[in-house]
Amino acid sequence: MPSRLAAALALLAVGVAADVASTYVAIGGGQYVEGSPVGGAFIAAFGLVPGMLLTKAAGMVVIGIPVAVAGGTRRLVATLMCAGVGLLSLATAARNVLLLLGLWP
Repeated sequence: MPSRLAAALALLAVGVAADVASTYVAIGGGQYVEGSPVGGAFIAAFGLVPGMLLTKAAGMVVIGIPVAVAGGTRRLVATLMCAGVGLLSLATAARNVLLLLGLWP
């Protein structure tokens, strides 16, 4: 059975890949709008993929700092950072797909 950290890393990889791929497709459809002001600023400053990766890193910091301050172990902090950003990335990818299908306002 894989460890929770390994599962979280897999979730992060799948989420980021789905987010990047669905964003490329959504941009091609001409209806894409970045939902995050931080993401929008990073993408405008650094380009699409680097901006998206910086946004993911910022999300990891936002998730990880409170857990670390609360006394979480390094392994717990890493697991929650990866799983949290992976889940948010999957949610963003789902939003992009709904946008492409015309089911998102």
